[in-house]
Amino acid sequence: MSILIIGAGPTGLTLALALRQRGLSCRLVDRELEPGRQSRALAVQARTLEVLERLGLAAPVLAEAQRLRGLALHGGDGAVSRLDFPSVHPRLPPVVVLPQARTEALLLGAGAAPERGVECLGLEHGAALLRHPDGQVERAEAEWIIGCDGAHSAVRHALGAGFAGRAYPQQLLLADGRLEGLEPDRLHVFPEAAHMLAFIPMPGGLWRGIVILPPAAEAPEEGSLAPFTLPGIRLRAPVWWSAFRISRRQVEHYRHGRVLLAGDAAHIHSPAGGQGMNLGMQDAWALAAALARGEAAVDAWAAERHAVAHRVLIATDLVTRLVTGRGPVAALLRGAGFGMLALFPALGRRAVHALAGLDYPAPAP
Repeated sequence: MSILIIGAGPTGLTLALALRQRGLSCRLVDRELEPGRQSRALAVQARTLEVLERLGLAAPVLAEAQRLRGLALHGGDGAVSRLDFPSVHPRLPPVVVLPQARTEALLLGAGAAPERGVECLGLEHGAALLRHPDGQVERAEAEWIIGCDGAHSAVRHALGAGFAGRAYPQQLLLADGRLEGLEPDRLHVFPEAAHMLAFIPMPGGLWRGIVILPPAAEAPEEGSLAPFTLPGIRLRAPVWWSAFRISRRQVEHYRHGRVLLAGDAAHIHSPAGGQGMNLGMQDAWALAAALARGEAAVDAWAAERHAVAHRVLIATDLVTRLVTGRGPVAALLRGAGFGMLALFPALGRRAVHALAGLDYPAPAP
C-alpha cells in the first residue's frame, strides 16, 4: 500500500509514526524548510497522552511538560475562586502544557522523517502535484493521499471541498513571556477585565497570555504587551507574539475517493479548552488503524471522526460565548457556572473529564 501524507505538523507526524508501527510505509512531505519553532498549541490531553503512550512518547512529554493543578477564576472585585482538577484517568493527568514545537520535536525524534520544502500544488487523477525546493514539479501517485496540511489546506482546496462555518468577530492575541504574582500551577482567567484575559503556565518559567478583544476594539500594535497588563500583573520579556481571528469550520466529508482529510485540514474551532492539536493527533492514530484494516474501516473512521469534531465545535463554541460575553448577565452566568462546578464535585469531574478528551473514543489498540 502506498500512502502520501501532505503536512508534517502534529497530525501528519503522528500519522506517519502510527502507520510505521502497524508495518505500513508512507511518504511524508511538508512545504516548510524547517520544523516550526513557535509554541502555538500548548495543551496535551490525557486522551492524546494515551496515543503518545502507544508511540513510546508519553514519558518524555510528561518529563518536559508543565502540570496544572487546576483553574483560578479572578473576579472583578479581586476575589479568586479556585477549582482543583480531580483525577479522571487511572495513570495520566487530565491535561499538561507543552509547546507544540516541543511536541513536534519529540515526534520527529521518534523517527518521523518529512521531506522538507515540498509543496502540494494540486491533485490530478489520483496523484498529487508536488513542487520541490529546486522548482521541479513531481506527479506523485499513491493509493491514499492524506491532507494533514492545516487550516489553509492545499489538499482541501484542490478537492474543492467546502469548509462550512463562520468566523468569530473577536480578535485573539497570544504572547509568551515572563510573569510574576500568579500561582504557577493553575490556569488563570480574568473574564471581567476590560477584555477577556487568561494566563497559562508553561515549562521553563514562561507564561502564555491570551487576550480576546471585543469586535469593536482597536487592534494593538504588533508586539504590544499592553493588552496583557492588569494591576499588579504584567507580562514581560516576550519570546513570541501573535494576533489572529478564529473560526469554527468543518468539511462535510473527510473522505473524497482515495483522498482523506485530517486535523485542521478537516476542522478548525475556537482554542477554548485546547482541543485542536489533540483532535488532529487522535484523528491520525485512528486513521492509521483504519488504513491497516481496509476500505470499510476508513469509511467508518471518516464518519466517527467527523462526529467527534462536530461535538468539539459545538462545545468550544459554547465555552467561547460564555467566556467572551460582556455585561452583568454574562458575568452572572460565568459566576453561577463556576460556582456549580465547585459546589458539586460530580459536575467538576464531568467538566475535567471533557477537558481531558475522555468523552471521545479511546485510541485503537
